[in-house]
Amino acid sequence: MEHFCHNGCFILGPTGPTGPMGISGVTGPTGATGASGVTGPTGATGAMGITGPTGPTGATGITGSTGVTGPTGETGPTGPTGPGLNNNYAFVVNQATDISSGNVIPLALQFSGGTPNITVSNATITLPSPGTYYVSFSLTGRFGVNQNGSIIPIINGIPQDRLAPTNNTNSVNSDITIQDGTLIQASTNSTVQFLYTGSTAVSRANFFVSVFKVSNL
Repeated sequence: MEHFCHNGCFILGPTGPTGPMGISGVTGPTGATGASGVTGPTGATGAMGITGPTGPTGATGITGSTGVTGPTGETGPTGPTGPGLNNNYAFVVNQATDISSGNVIPLALQFSGGTPNITVSNATITLPSPGTYYVSFSLTGRFGVNQNGSIIPIINGIPQDRLAPTNNTNSVNSDITIQDGTLIQASTNSTVQFLYTGSTAVSRANFFVSVFKVSNL
């Protein structure tokens, strides 16, 4: 209650109780975003952890396609020509004869080639130049039943028993063949002969010898 003075002043009474809140008004539009603040300093890097074990190897990948072949390189220089080989050869025979056991087989030269020639004298073949020769031989003939025979090469006058082939007849077939071959490392004018030994003589014998030089060494 207001009280007025005679001279125009007035006195306010006590404030009454607050009235109820009114209805909220409509929310206004969102204000503009403020400017970004200054970026703070980067933090310290953390401690490195312990490396774990290596994992298993992965499967091999597919092989790629073959690349293009490169150009062929230049041909190198031709090497020096090796020493020539004198192709010495000979064919020696003894035909339609009888050969007794313990005898050196007589021989006859059929033909020879190369320089210098391989020669034959009586039962001896002479190899004229140093080198390696292949000598093969074959004896065929009639022995009689249940007999045996052997051919022993004689090289430079020394019988080579370890090179001696042997054969036997049986009660059905009295014919026999003895054959073999060997390499001979010859010096100049080395000689070769053939000794027949057996339980009986060979009748109607045919003996053939082939000689070829295969190396100059």
